[in-house]
Order: sequence, then structure tokens, then C-alpha cells
Amino acid sequence: MPSEKAHVEIPMIMYEPHHEPYAQEPSAPTYCSQEGGYEYPSPPPYSCRETATLEQPVYLVSQPPIIVAGIFSSKPTSTICPSCRQHITTQVTYRLGKLSYLLCTSLCMVGCCFGCCFIPFFVRIFKDADHYCPCCQFHIYRYKRL
Repeated sequence: MPSEKAHVEIPMIMYEPHHEPYAQEPSAPTYCSQEGGYEYPSPPPYSCRETATLEQPVYLVSQPPIIVAGIFSSKPTSTICPSCRQHITTQVTYRLGKLSYLLCTSLCMVGCCFGCCFIPFFVRIFKDADHYCPCCQFHIYRYKRL
């Protein structure tokens, strides 16, 4: 019995392709009526064919760049905004710059280390000025003291 080998047959099934030409392109099923009594129209049939589309040429018209002209200082200046191209008077915000830190360090070395060395951080004269457009908030220029 152990010497007998079991012979198992595996059935082989061969499938032949079934060729039928398409009689009609597939489309979505039509909806009869819904609860509200409204009948939805069937969508257009699906097509595997490419549709010919005519591409229209795209013309890009570039405007000449606006050079920001004017002498910028720490005060608001009248100029033309390069972003929105309107005649504006700039809005100025002040920020700490190299001059503020240099003055604070030098005052601290001299001996004003009890709070007087922080004066350059609070006075506008020692800060850099950023110029912004009041219409579109575009950053136009930074006036650096040092």
C-alpha cells in the first residue's frame, strides 16, 4: 500500500474566444420614473473614438515691466505699484535692522546696560522701512539704514 502511488488526473478545460462584432455601442441604462414622477434623460452614449477638437492659438501679451522710480526713504513715497499698476502713495512699516542691533550692542559696551541700550529698538529713526502698496499689499521696497 505505501508503495502504491495514487494517480490523480487534473481535468484540462480549454476555452475558445467568442468573437461577436458589436452591434451597438454600450450606453447607460435609461431610468424609468422615480418617486416624484420625473423621468431622467439617458446620458449620451460612450464612445472609444477620439473626437477631433480644433485648438485655438493662445496669444500672450506681455506688458512691459514697471521700474519703480522714486527716491525711497523712511517716509511714504508716491510711485506706481508694479503689481496692480496704480499710482499710489506707499504705506510704510518699520522693522528692526542692522543699525538697531549695532547701536544696542555699542551702547551696552559703553556701559548703558540697565535698559538704555534698548532705546534703538523703540525709535523709528534707527529702524529699516518697508514700503507696501496700500491697494494690493505688494512689497515694493525696503529702505535699509545700514
